[in-house]
Amino acid sequence: MKKSSIKAFTLIELLVVVAIIGILAAVGVVSFGGFTGSAKINSTKANHAAAIKSISAEIKKCEIQGGNLSLKSTANSSTSNNVACSKATTSTAALATAFINHLNNESFKNPYDTAQGAFNSSGTTTGQTIITVVTVSGVTTIQLQTRYLESDGATVTVLTGSVADERG
Repeated sequence: MKKSSIKAFTLIELLVVVAIIGILAAVGVVSFGGFTGSAKINSTKANHAAAIKSISAEIKKCEIQGGNLSLKSTANSSTSNNVACSKATTSTAALATAFINHLNNESFKNPYDTAQGAFNSSGTTTGQTIITVVTVSGVTTIQLQTRYLESDGATVTVLTGSVADERG
């Protein structure tokens, strides 16, 4: 009888390799999910902090310079909405709405759902910052509330911040 010299993998060897690849893929998917979860949390927190800084800076600019603020009204940077700095001309609510439009057109994204804007005036969408106007004891503030999911995927945490409307 002649000995065959064809070299190939046996079925058992191929099954072992497929099983090993399956185990590695399962471990990788779980690890990757943890990375994306923490990235969403960090991105949501960064959006919240950037919104507070932006609104605060623009209100300070109004206090110092007066005149108008040039806020984006569409995603096209050449289109802007001139918002009067005077509180008598532009209410705090109108200013908050202008900020919502401006920030959404500044390329901020909701990390949990990119089809939703990152900023809104109402709702409970995870990853979205809700901008409202609150008056307490005669002091009007623009309040920001941002919801995000903790790394366990079930616990919702709410960040809050506010900027006083001290325009004249």
